[in-house]
Amino acid sequence: MSFFARGRRQTAGRLGFTLVELLVVMAIIAILVAILLPATQAAREAARRSRCKNNIRQVALAVHSFHEANNCFPYATIDYAPHDGAPSTDNPAKWHTGFVQILPFMEGDVIASRWDTKLARASTVDTDGDGYTNYMLTQMVIPTLTCPSMTPPSAPLADNRGPCSYLFSSGTPEASLLHYWSYYDVPEPQYNGAIVPVITYNADPANPSPNRRATDMKSIIDGTTNTYLLGETDFAPQGTPSTAYGGVWAMGYAGYTWGTTYHPFNNHKNTETVYGAFRSQHPNGAHFAMVDGSVAFTSDSIEPLTYAALSTRAGREIVSEGKVLLPTAVTPDEDD
Repeated sequence: MSFFARGRRQTAGRLGFTLVELLVVMAIIAILVAILLPATQAAREAARRSRCKNNIRQVALAVHSFHEANNCFPYATIDYAPHDGAPSTDNPAKWHTGFVQILPFMEGDVIASRWDTKLARASTVDTDGDGYTNYMLTQMVIPTLTCPSMTPPSAPLADNRGPCSYLFSSGTPEASLLHYWSYYDVPEPQYNGAIVPVITYNADPANPSPNRRATDMKSIIDGTTNTYLLGETDFAPQGTPSTAYGGVWAMGYAGYTWGTTYHPFNNHKNTETVYGAFRSQHPNGAHFAMVDGSVAFTSDSIEPLTYAALSTRAGREIVSEGKVLLPTAVTPDEDD
């Protein structure tokens, strides 16, 4: 046998991988995946977080445009009547929201022009014959109002309500008391945030609601850079406490269109404190738009006193480097 023939035979015998070589290659691939996967996931979350930041900035700009046109901020909800049990979907509580008000300022003219403000948000009456009812419009998903990191509810929302990732900031009182204060026989709380619920329906004219008018830029005594305008919300995980405890842009209800800092920040676990809380699926915190239109990422580690101070419009707290200093001398609010 020639030298060249022996070389060809030896080469042919070494084609393919040995088991050891295959295991080494698999181990290398596993290591690369372990290294690259978190980086890929982090990059995707960074992209989602950037989109969310842009969304909330667009909403804040729409609020500013509304203020320029109307000399006041939108209301978080209007015509909500206190009740002694499950609320009615119709009169006298129309459940209209600030998001409906600002739709014309965020390329939502198609929905806004078809919304009938004289009817309740769940009305199925088509008064102008355009083929749309308020109930139909409430089911629409608006991309600008949806954070890409938000986990969809684990079950369909009642009435197919359109989800929303953002809540107006209404201050420090417990959010749901607006709806149940008469049921619990306690005074109606006065909301002290930048955007508040407005009650025009009163069963007792002798005791008008303290929440009877919208706020404006002049009422932001604490400074526009130190006051929350709106923040993120997210649907609670399954079983804590409901698949509907997240933002709903067309339903004027605590935890659906507005929230407060009464509730622990970014809490998804406690069934009693999820309601009306600001939270997100972003790691380590959530976005908030300030009254001046800037967007800040609030960390999970924020001190409760600082968190509360940032949600009041006229608490006269001084926030410096994430700390709350003593309030300044208190004088009557200009809007009192």
